[in-house]
Amino acid sequence: MTYRMGANAMEAQAAYELTMLKNAERYAREAGALVADRMNSPLRIQEKMNKSDLVTAVDVMSESLICRLIRDDYPEHWIYSEETDGAEGDAWQRMLQPREGYGWIVDPIDGTTNYIHAVGHFAISIGIVKNGVPVCGVVHNPLTGDLYTAMRGGGAYRNGEKLAVGQERGLGDALLGTGFQAKDWHPGSCAAKQIGRMAGTARDIRIFGSASLDLCLVAAGRLTGFWHDGLYPWDAAAGIVIVLEAGGQVTNRDGRPYALSDNTLIASNAIVHAELQAVLSTVARDE
Repeated sequence: MTYRMGANAMEAQAAYELTMLKNAERYAREAGALVADRMNSPLRIQEKMNKSDLVTAVDVMSESLICRLIRDDYPEHWIYSEETDGAEGDAWQRMLQPREGYGWIVDPIDGTTNYIHAVGHFAISIGIVKNGVPVCGVVHNPLTGDLYTAMRGGGAYRNGEKLAVGQERGLGDALLGTGFQAKDWHPGSCAAKQIGRMAGTARDIRIFGSASLDLCLVAAGRLTGFWHDGLYPWDAAAGIVIVLEAGGQVTNRDGRPYALSDNTLIASNAIVHAELQAVLSTVARDE
């Protein structure tokens, strides 16, 4: 009897999370339509922490729309969003004490600088977490129409097509992605050392400027791996579910399973993960 009740509870939870995922897809599409419609309009741009960390009125509009839709459907859930909560600082420290129950982590435009310059690599990212652990993810690029989705135990998909990570067996065959802001690039910086060390090992490296989409490229087998220092929870909450459900691996730089309170992230096809982590660890030991 106890097992049967447990199975029923698990089925009910899975059904509830699937409904949330479908609603998150709708929220992302609605926000994506708004963002795409205003892309070529004059934009009011503000700097946040530096000249590479930007926000536009469209970011705020997209966030307001998504948060309103969530509150309409799930008034009992908490929401953590970049332009509202991120402005208060201490993002990682706040995630060390995750709230109980279900919550939503929202990046209204991941890749704002790309968006400002009409570069089509940006996305709306919506992650759903339970007790601090990501359980569903939606990443939507409104220009390409790509909609990446995943739910724990349910696989990862792009526009309904099941995703699987690539099968490269070594970094010598790997196309890797990473992300740094301009302020992080200077001789002797950790960023420069990481790129230098990895450039001598991997087939090639790309910096596209939208971490959530880069994680989806790992899930789709287009990138073999991706690493990023200083990644915020709203950049990763959706994408890590998509990578894991596509058969990949996501850890921090120390090799522990990635948590939203971590500020280092390594994602890969799992096959090259240990090698990727080892190369990055040599830079960490130099610091």
